[in-house]
Amino acid sequence: MNTTADSKSCPNCGEPLQPHWKICPACEHSLGELVCPQCQRPVQERWKRCPECQATLLCPKCGNRLPADQSGCPLCLQSGSDSRHEGQRQTEPATGMEFVRVPGGKFLMGDTFGEGGENELPVHEVRLDPFFIGRYPVTQSQWNRLMRENPSQFRGNSRPVEQVSWDDIQAFICKLIEANPDRKGFRLPTEAEWEYAARSAGRKQRYAGGNDADALAWYENNSSGQTQPVGAKSPNDLGIFDMSGNVWERCQDCFSESAYDSHAAANPLWEKAGPDRVIRGGGWNLDAWSIRCTRRMGFSQDYAGPALGFRLVMEP
Repeated sequence: MNTTADSKSCPNCGEPLQPHWKICPACEHSLGELVCPQCQRPVQERWKRCPECQATLLCPKCGNRLPADQSGCPLCLQSGSDSRHEGQRQTEPATGMEFVRVPGGKFLMGDTFGEGGENELPVHEVRLDPFFIGRYPVTQSQWNRLMRENPSQFRGNSRPVEQVSWDDIQAFICKLIEANPDRKGFRLPTEAEWEYAARSAGRKQRYAGGNDADALAWYENNSSGQTQPVGAKSPNDLGIFDMSGNVWERCQDCFSESAYDSHAAANPLWEKAGPDRVIRGGGWNLDAWSIRCTRRMGFSQDYAGPALGFRLVMEP
């Protein structure tokens, strides 16, 4: 479906257009054939989901069409609908990963709603130094810039990379450090950093950004049985996306059911030997209870499944 010749305004944002323009100058919407933002196959204007790859075609926030090869809706971003998100951002040049500064502070870590498992207790005060964390889970496009093979089951440049083991992630981090001209450091977040960032710097939030799972997360009720492009749901109050649902995310800590009994008061990291590493956030295949910010589990280092990905912390 070609909209260039007969449209006087952009079908995505309403910007007035000239007949010969190829893209909208306001929202960068392509004015040629409509295609799926995930698999690039032709779609129709009235469609809400791609029949080939089942990707969402419309912004869940404003209902406008998502442009190809973009994570999130440029109209929502340009209209200032995330102006409340004030986190300082930096972009890593080798892969294009965006990082958001999380301010340091104290928070009550653990199940403050009283609805989780025993390994989410006791609720305890933790103090964290400031840090930069990935705005999105690492995507397949970013992974492919440094690694030879894409292990993901659900393919798509803007989908999170998945089916990655602990060793796979460490190999990616080594290549990222080597490729970075500023010699910054990169690592997985600690479990405390992950929860603090997910809860918008420690706020009492059930999911990453609030209490509405459907607005904030891809999970069993809305994922169509697969991962989805990052950034399509609403962000949390720091402007960070997908910390609830889509894919579980590995953390640096070894997993212990009773780690909270012995957490350090400042910048805790549980490093006592164990077969498993912490994963947080839940995935596309789980219920709403399992994608809560305080939900914690442990997977072995060699496990690599289609609902397991990661995001990174950037250090000076």
